[in-house]
Amino acid sequence: MRPPLQALHMFEAAARHLNYSQAAGELHVTHSAVSQQMRALENALGVSLFCRQGRQMLLTREGALLLKRIQPALQQLGDAVNEIGVLNRSPAVTITTLQSIANRWLLPRLGRFQKLQPDVAVHIQASADLKDLVRAEADIAIRYGRGSWKGCKAEKLMEEWLFPVCSPDFNQGRLPRSINSLKRYRILTDDCHMEWHAWCKHAGIDFAEFVHGATYSDSNLMLGAAIAGQGIAIGRSALVSADIAAGRLVPVFDLIAPAPFAYYLVSAEGRGMPPHLAAFAQWLHAEAAGFMQREVRTLGLAA
Repeated sequence: MRPPLQALHMFEAAARHLNYSQAAGELHVTHSAVSQQMRALENALGVSLFCRQGRQMLLTREGALLLKRIQPALQQLGDAVNEIGVLNRSPAVTITTLQSIANRWLLPRLGRFQKLQPDVAVHIQASADLKDLVRAEADIAIRYGRGSWKGCKAEKLMEEWLFPVCSPDFNQGRLPRSINSLKRYRILTDDCHMEWHAWCKHAGIDFAEFVHGATYSDSNLMLGAAIAGQGIAIGRSALVSADIAAGRLVPVFDLIAPAPFAYYLVSAEGRGMPPHLAAFAQWLHAEAAGFMQREVRTLGLAA
């Protein structure tokens, strides 16, 4: 006699939780549905699978034996279904990153990867939060920081350089002529002001003396306001290079400061990459290396 697979699946959940309500919640069914399936399974097998000790639900000897036997089998069934699904799907990469670097650096370059790997679909999740890579909410991430995230492996993609930028039409084209005069102009910031503080320290001035114009929650918004002529923003080289090349932004001074953080390619620790994901990671590293070489020449930095 072969019990229905649905009943065995419900039994595994109920036995694991030792609670019908929790099993029902996990399986998105009602408590009554789990209870009915367990009674039907016990009647079909001719044994009791659960017993109660006070208010606590326990497995009988037969229930513990059944759980031990069916858990590996259900896992194998699930793995087989997933493998078939993977075989029938086109390879895909899900990458999570900040909206600023997605819009201003990754998306303009993505067409080059699609030409190299036309069968690989790339899904971008723009988020300020680092998705749980261990639980495969995303395959990889590009993050801006010091390179240390718990449970993750981080490989440096590229460093950043900081300098003030604005629209060439800001203040009718009358831009600050000296660093000290910058204090009299409308300054645009993001929430943490970290890049402004780093550049000001490098320049030997006090950021607290600046006339703050507006604060934005995201660098992308701050730079959009600068392009619209609303003030002077602090630019990170990866985020402003295209706008400078297109004439939408101009550097206000020649003084360039190293950023305190860098961009990293982040993946789950100890998890191997399938070929299509490894190809995407390799492409990202090549793009970042080429970008940094061009920026070193453009900004006049030491190689």
